[in-house]
Amino acid sequence: MGLGNDLSKFIPKDFGKKKKSIAKQSSAVETPRTEPSSAQTELTKTNVTKSRDERKQSTVAELDLPTSQHVLLKRHTKAVSALAWDAPGDSIVSGEHGPSINLWDFPTMDHTFQPFGTIVPYEGQQTRAIKYNASGTHFICATSAPRAKLYTRMGRAAGECKSGDMYVMDMRRTNGHVSGLMCVDWDPQRDSRFVTGAGDSTLRFWDTERMVQEQVVVVKTKQRGKVAVTACAFSANGSMVVSAQCGGISAWPSKGPFVRPVQHVDNAHSSDTSLAFVPASEHLFVSRGDACVKLWDVRNLKTEVAMAEGLVGNESIAFSPDGTLLLVGLGSGSATPNSEAMVAVLDSSTLNEHRRISLGEPGDVLSIAWNSTINQIACGLSTGSIAITYDPALSTRGAMLGITKRSRTYVANTSTGPIITPHSLPLFREDRPVSTKRRHDKDRADPIRSNKPSMPVRGHGKGGVVGVNETQHIMKSIMKDTMRDEDPREALLRYAQVAESDPKFITPLYKETQGKPVFSEEVEEPEMKRRK
Repeated sequence: MGLGNDLSKFIPKDFGKKKKSIAKQSSAVETPRTEPSSAQTELTKTNVTKSRDERKQSTVAELDLPTSQHVLLKRHTKAVSALAWDAPGDSIVSGEHGPSINLWDFPTMDHTFQPFGTIVPYEGQQTRAIKYNASGTHFICATSAPRAKLYTRMGRAAGECKSGDMYVMDMRRTNGHVSGLMCVDWDPQRDSRFVTGAGDSTLRFWDTERMVQEQVVVVKTKQRGKVAVTACAFSANGSMVVSAQCGGISAWPSKGPFVRPVQHVDNAHSSDTSLAFVPASEHLFVSRGDACVKLWDVRNLKTEVAMAEGLVGNESIAFSPDGTLLLVGLGSGSATPNSEAMVAVLDSSTLNEHRRISLGEPGDVLSIAWNSTINQIACGLSTGSIAITYDPALSTRGAMLGITKRSRTYVANTSTGPIITPHSLPLFREDRPVSTKRRHDKDRADPIRSNKPSMPVRGHGKGGVVGVNETQHIMKSIMKDTMRDEDPREALLRYAQVAESDPKFITPLYKETQGKPVFSEEVEEPEMKRRK
């Protein structure tokens, strides 16, 4: 029985695993390789360079940085070491290398840009860090004093941390820092919790509702003795805290245990370090120190993810609102500041440098902050000024509110001419009749008419009146006058024998001028008269 052609094509002819064979195309022709000429090579390099420059220009154009214009806030007399925006972007707090902290409120500013208040947490102590909480209702400031201070956004003191006992060797046994603070950061998940780091090798977690210490972390390094915790930062979800000390970096769980860090790396930097978590990530953070910036993964701190070098300056870093860009403040690295303040813009994932922004002002950039709500950047300079950059097309409110607002001027209205009131003179004034009660009250208020006795003068005497103070009452109670308790007859008879043996009182005074005294003689009365 034969199968039709239509059915036979569905029946396989062989079974088992088949080997695939690659059939060569008949059109493929094998040609020998030829080396390009030198002219073609130069042309290719030129085209590659042009394409790279075009890509870089297009990347810079796509960054949309709010840096087209800037304003200056000039009130500090020393270098601005700390900056902090509130969440809406209406207020900014700035601290200097001195005790003063200025409070700026943009909705109430005019074109002069003056702060509405100045506070001094501790006299003679340098401001090192200022941070707002997530809601923007309070900010905490860390100075070179061992106690952090909590303020409301209007500058009213809301609390103060306790200082520890400096004579206690074990830092776990004291409820406070014993040396100056270095850093501070808020828990992003709790507005009532923050962490502080100081020069006593400890991280301490605090509760703002009771202003008490919750936990303490003692940081240990290979270096003997106490080391300063120069930086600390919470992760985006608040589960991890990273700290930098003596060039090393440690990662701790924010809720404990704090016996040993989860991750640790030594010699990450050779100098003081600053830390900041990437806003869009819970594991990536950036550290800066010894003229380089490094990107780390908190889950593995053995090696850095990326690194950028040649960024000389202080430890000032800030992320863009979406976390894709990293701003790095640049400086001269010496006592002489730069002639022009510069900020480097890096890619947060690869740390490749996109460009450098000039602020148009002299000095080094010591602190930097980028507000996500109004899209404006604040840079604290070593000259004591604060440069706030913005773009009218990209930014809103903030420093733009006070540019067109003029200060109020008060002019006296003299169009009505002089006002003459002749009856107000004492010669023409007629006293209105006053009621008896008012007259009585007025006389009682007058000490002369009411014959009010003069009150005792406290302290030093004045006006011929001897002053009365507490010392006189104390001395009177100690040195009592017992003359009233003494019998006057006994007091006179005490001198009777002395007057008789040595008469020098009244009788010797008239001895020469007074005659001889004659006394009457006693005459006895008759017996009959005595009987009567």
